[in-house]
Amino acid sequence: MRDAAYAEKEAEELNRDLFATGITPRFRGCTFDSFITNAESAKVRAQSICRRYAEEFEGHYRAGRALMLLGEVGNGKTHLACAILQHVVREYGAKGLNVTAEAIMQAVTDSFRSNAGPSKSDLLAELAAVDLLVIDEVGMHTPRPGKDFMPSLLHEVIDRRYQLVRPTILISNQDREQLPAYIGPRAMDRLRENGGLLAPFTWSSARVGGAA
Repeated sequence: MRDAAYAEKEAEELNRDLFATGITPRFRGCTFDSFITNAESAKVRAQSICRRYAEEFEGHYRAGRALMLLGEVGNGKTHLACAILQHVVREYGAKGLNVTAEAIMQAVTDSFRSNAGPSKSDLLAELAAVDLLVIDEVGMHTPRPGKDFMPSLLHEVIDRRYQLVRPTILISNQDREQLPAYIGPRAMDRLRENGGLLAPFTWSSARVGGAA
């Protein structure tokens, strides 16, 4: 009875941690094995990089090593990022969060308008605290030099995690040359530092209409 109760409690805690990641119902069933490669070398390589990152997460966590998933819309970046996040929650007991760049900016913008909710500092502290942060849909907006709040905000998030030696996964439809315009060159350096990894998604969308 005691073992059964303990197992039930562990299962409840795991479900709570998985729910807390913010992964939407559409992506909760994503695994490495459900990522269809059709034996295409580029897809197999991206799948392998992501699977290895998850399986070797303990070392990446200690090093604060980042992973960038870059490529066209609709080619499985979010699928594999969610597979990584769910794997590290299940296998390592990690605390993780999946959030879009736009959601980060909206939450911070809302914090300026209300004294009742969390402050910007509170929000940034929460993003910095999780063991693994996935930032999706980076580079979806049109940058406005001198007037764009997004790059400085994303730099702040990435830099805080860098200072705390916490790994970040960044997902973008931009390539490595274009990405600094959306997060700032210093943030790009932070992601590359200490052996930061890159998984290129070089094939076209697998879905009508496209998505990350």
